[in-house]
Formats: sequence, structure tokens, C-alpha cells
Amino acid sequence: MKIIKLFSSLLIVGLLLGGCGGNDNAEEVKEIAPDKEEATPGTGDEKTNDDNTKNLTASVEDTKGSLEELSMTLTNTPEEAKKLNEQGSKVEEKWDQIEKQVEDNYPDDYENIEKSLYPLIEEAKKDTPDAENLKNLTEDTMNKMNEFLEKVKNQ
Repeated sequence: MKIIKLFSSLLIVGLLLGGCGGNDNAEEVKEIAPDKEEATPGTGDEKTNDDNTKNLTASVEDTKGSLEELSMTLTNTPEEAKKLNEQGSKVEEKWDQIEKQVEDNYPDDYENIEKSLYPLIEEAKKDTPDAENLKNLTEDTMNKMNEFLEKVKNQ
């Protein structure tokens, strides 16, 4: 029962953050980031940096929410290949929204996350995904996303 409440809460938070961190915001962040480096101190750099961090944080949390949904499915109904396929695609979609920004601003973290994320996505797309392999990849990717999220929040 606690797991269902936790999952429901995470899902609601993810949906709320998803509404705030959609494609439009991600595009704005990409356009603002280069200006941040060119601006002179005292002209709003700190606000722009804070906005970028907030947008990226929300998008990373949204991606994590998709990973958590996949993890719950793997725990509860690992034999439902179609559902695993859909959730794998959702994880890929959420990551694609922030991928370029992460790659440009955090190249080491980008490379680290993708070492487990891409195999996870590929496994989830298979007609009959290997649930045990997906569990391991999901756990590994979640750990990396959590570390990255903490790094972004602390900047």
C-alpha cells in the first residue's frame, strides 16, 4: 500500500513538473544558455543561471519520474512487454528533451548517464524485453540521474 501511495505521489509530481518543464521551456533554456556566458556581471546573469538550473532540475526530475514508472512496472508486471515498450519510449522522449543541454553543459555526466540509459532504451524496445536486465539498467540509470540532479541543484 505504501508503494502505491509513493508511486502515486511521484506520478503526480512528475506530471506537474512535466507541465512546467515541457519542450517550450527546454527550447528557451537552450537559447538563454549562450547569453549567460557573454553577459557582463550584474546584468541578470545570476537570474538566468537560476532559471536554467530550475528548468534543468525540473526536466531531470521529469525524466526520473519516467524511470520510476518503468521500475514500478518491472516490479509489478514485468511480463507486460507492450507496457515496457511504451514506458521505455517515454523515458527516451523525456531524455531527448534535455539531452543537448546536458551534453553541452555537463559532458562527463552526459556520457556517464548514457552508458546505462541507451542500453535501457534499447532493451525496453525489444519485442520481449529481458526484465532482469531492464531492472539492473533502470537502477543504474536512476542512481546516475540522482547524482546528476544533486550536482545541478548544488550549483
